[in-house]
Parts: sequence; C-alpha cells; structure tokens
Amino acid sequence: MIEDICFENGVERLRRLLIAVGHRDEAAFAALYGLTKGKMFAVALAIVRRRDLAEDVMQEAYVRIWHNAARFDPAKGSPISWMATIVRNQAINVVRRPTVEVECDQATVLNVVGDDCSPLDQLQSSQDCSHALAALQALAPLQRRLIVAAYVRGESRDQLAQRFGAPANTIKTWLRRAIMDVRATLERPHENRQSAA
Repeated sequence: MIEDICFENGVERLRRLLIAVGHRDEAAFAALYGLTKGKMFAVALAIVRRRDLAEDVMQEAYVRIWHNAARFDPAKGSPISWMATIVRNQAINVVRRPTVEVECDQATVLNVVGDDCSPLDQLQSSQDCSHALAALQALAPLQRRLIVAAYVRGESRDQLAQRFGAPANTIKTWLRRAIMDVRATLERPHENRQSAA
C-alpha cells in the first residue's frame, strides 16, 4: 500500500496514510510522521515558544494521532487540519500548566496551517495575514495581549481574570470589544486600509 501512496498528490497521500494508520499500519505511521513532522513542529513551537516544550508536545500529539487515526473523517476536513488540531490542543494543554512560562507575540495569531497552496493562494494568504496583523497592531496593547492570551495560548476567562486583575465578566467584555475592533478594521474597504497604512 505504501508504494501506491508514494505517487499520489500531497493531500490525497496524507489522507490515505492516515486511514492506514487507523488500521494500525506502522509503515504508514512512519511515512505520515516523516511527511508532517516539520509542519506540526512549527504549530507546536508557535504556541509554546520553546523547543523543548514543542518536542514534548510532538511526542504526545503523535501518540494521540496513532490512537485516534481511526476517527479521522475525510469528509470533515483535511488530514493536516485534523492533525494540527491535535497538536494545537496538546500545546495549549502544555501552556496551561501552572509551572510552564512561555512568551507569545501577536504574530503567532497569524500562523495558519493549511494544505499545500498554489502560489496565488499563498499570495492571497500573505495579503490576508498582513491585513490581520495591521488590525491587531491597531488595537490597544491590552486588547492585543488579551487576544493572544485567549485565542493563541488558549487561556480561560478565569485565567485571564487572574492575570489581568479584572473580573471574568469584564474580561469577556474587553475581549468582545477587541474582536469587534479587529473585525471593523478587517471589514473596511481595501483602499481605506491602504491609505491608513
């Protein structure tokens, strides 16, 4: 089966490998790991910001991928997205440990994992990222820190309340306002964004 998979395009190849891993095919797992470890490590590192923690995340995440591959449903998403979700969740669990200190900048928000894109898709993605970064930079520093902590690091409202010294309901309000400000900036016509830059 591995020989047949070697000649397929990237997304289809990963899909078939993941299905084979669901049937406990160790050779397929080794091939899947070899093809995805770089991208998955980047996902983990973007969140935990330390190589040693990212390596721990990778080990645990691939164990989970091995055990849960039979649950992968190609109709619900791509193999990379499914695997990246597992890696991201594991990284967030590591960040939430009270003994772990990590730093995360706002650019991490823009680190989006996807399947292989055409050059045109990559150009559009980079333009979208620059607009998103501009919207994030337009926020007040407190709003920016809140968005990164909540949506990149995955901190709960209670954790944010403790960190920022405000009630959880106030944190929710601040986050809602920050999201509305980002959305308003992103929804402005393209020409206005360019003239504001």
